[in-house]
Order: sequence, then C-alpha cells, then structure tokens
Amino acid sequence: MITPGACIGILGGGQLGRMLAFEAKRMGYFVIVLDPTLDCPAAQVCDQQIVAEYDDLNAALDLVSKCNVITYEFENVEVTIVEELEKNIGVYPGSKVLRTTQHRFLEKSFFKDSRILVTDFALVQNLNDLKQAAIKIGFPGILKTCRFGYDGKGQRVLKNLKDAENAFNEFKDQDLIWEKMVDFDKECSVIASRNLSGEIVIYPISENIHKDNILDISIVPARISEKSKQQAIQAVKTIAEDLEIVGTFCVEFFVLRNGEVMANEIAPRPHNSGHYSIEACYTSQFENQLRAVCNLPLGSPDLIMPAVMVNILGDGQGNTFSGAEDLLKAKGVYLHLYGKAVAKAQRKMGHITVLDQSVDQALEKALNLRQQINWI
Repeated sequence: MITPGACIGILGGGQLGRMLAFEAKRMGYFVIVLDPTLDCPAAQVCDQQIVAEYDDLNAALDLVSKCNVITYEFENVEVTIVEELEKNIGVYPGSKVLRTTQHRFLEKSFFKDSRILVTDFALVQNLNDLKQAAIKIGFPGILKTCRFGYDGKGQRVLKNLKDAENAFNEFKDQDLIWEKMVDFDKECSVIASRNLSGEIVIYPISENIHKDNILDISIVPARISEKSKQQAIQAVKTIAEDLEIVGTFCVEFFVLRNGEVMANEIAPRPHNSGHYSIEACYTSQFENQLRAVCNLPLGSPDLIMPAVMVNILGDGQGNTFSGAEDLLKAKGVYLHLYGKAVAKAQRKMGHITVLDQSVDQALEKALNLRQQINWI
C-alpha cells in the first residue's frame, strides 16, 4: 500500500495526466511527469516535469529513482521501456496489458480467445494477406494500422479492392488489420478500476456519440437495454481478470441492433468518456486510478445524478474563447480547460459536464451552452 506523501510518476503529460495529477495533489501525493513537451498540461499542476521522449530509457530510469510507483496516461509507451522499469518499480498497468492493448491484432485476438464477441478480422502484412482478407471478410471493411491509431487516424474505410490497395500503399511497412465493418445501433463504453488485491469496481455505462471519429458527447446512464448493460459488464470483468489489469481502464463497445454487445477496443488508462465521473460519481476515474496503483481500497463508482459530457474542440482560428458567461452562471455545469496553448482544429481543448434530473435535460443544456462558445 502506497499512502499519501509518496511520489507518483506519470508517463505522459496531456489532459489525462493533468486530471490525474490534480487528483493526486488533492489526495496528498507528490507528482512527477515525463513528457517531451515543456509546460505540457500535466506539468502545470504537478511538482516536477522531466522533459524527454518516451523512448529515452535514462530519463525513464530517472523518473523511477524519484517515485514510489509509475503509471501512464496513454498506451503508446514502448513495451521494452516499461519492461526495463518493471525491474525496479511497480508500473501499472504493466507490460502484459500494454503489449496487448497497443496492437490492434493482438487485442482482437485476445477478445476472441476470451470468448468476447468481436468483429471478423485478419492481420495484413503483405499484398497477399490483403487479397485473402478481401475474400475472407469482404466489403465494406476498415483497414487500420495495428499501432498508433486514435480519433480516426491510421484507418481507412474499404468499399472495394481498389480502396484496399490504396490504403495498403498509404500504410506500407506497418502491420495492418482488416476489420469487418460493424452495423451498430449505438456505441458505449465501460470504465472500470482494479487494484493489486484484485478488487474491481465498474462505473455506470456511458453512451457515446462521435463526430469525425472523435468523441463528441457522452451520456450517462446509457440509453441501452439491461441485457446489453449486463453483457458489457461481464465482458469487462473477464478482460480485467484475464489481463490482470491494475488501474483504471476503458472498454469501448458496439451495441448491435439485436441488443448484443461487441467489443471494439481497450484503453488501459482513464478515458475521455469517463470524465463525467469527476462530478457525477462518488469517486472519479482518476481517483480510482491512483487508489488502484497504490493498492488502496477502491472508492464507490456509483452515479450521483444523470450526466452529459461534451468535448470542446479547437477550430484553428483562435487560442482563447468567448461566450462562457451563461455557462459559468448555470447550476450543475462544470467547465474543464486543459491548459493547451494552441487551439488546433479538432484538438481537445476542454470539456463541459452537466448534471441534471434526466439525461435529456442535461443533454439539451450541454449542447446549448457549448454552442455559445466561440474561439477568438
């Protein structure tokens, strides 16, 4: 058990690291973040930043020398680096989880091996693999890079073999995965936390709406059937136990038109769709991430009130915004800004969480308030 007063090391200093650092400071921990960008969002609230690339082993070992436990805010840290760190300190989630979740083919294979419903898929490493996948899985499909894809990056929709060949040439020299396109009714995600003792808590399911492949809106509780909820929860429990995850993680699902739930991917860290938990749950996903990696008892994930979270994206036209007056006056409304200096187009700059008596009321209020924000 690692108690307050100890030092938490975080690999990655974006908005997730920032919110994790906020929570750690509130709980009485010291925080050191390793990130290549000077004055990154997390550095603005932590005790120290080590400015270095994530594959800089000497810098990572320096972080280890100063901390009592290591965690990370995103999954694109090299497994070999984490394996070296694990020789000297607890790193959670560990290299086993990282190796599986940062490679889409390994992740999909894990779902299949764990008897969790997943779309048809095939590994593509050459043109012959591509043609065989076209025959075996068919169109429409999606060709994705096995690594480093997020928010729609590193993937292309395939309607015919010509599309497939063009996408293959675009992504050449990388492992690729061909997935059968899923005809789904809704998308949802489940946040859960598991500590070293094996205790697990599961958050209310979030219904997610994406725009341009980026999460736009999260609605909690999700407007899906009880059958779908229970199937998703059971899948999350299986994933947590089979991978021996320690920390907060997220599993994204498709809800099919027949009510069945199909796993899409695992994020082995706090997730955008769990931001509602900061105000809407007794214990946020970030607090339970810290409790989990420090092997403290986990806090209640129960929902206090229905909630809607909407992302605030940059538009590439300005770096500050106006129109927040009504938002700041409104009851049950919480504005989070991430401290990013440049509001690039489609960049996540912050989010708004609205609590209300029903998700319909919260959704209407959240959309109206966000509409008033203008970048200048």
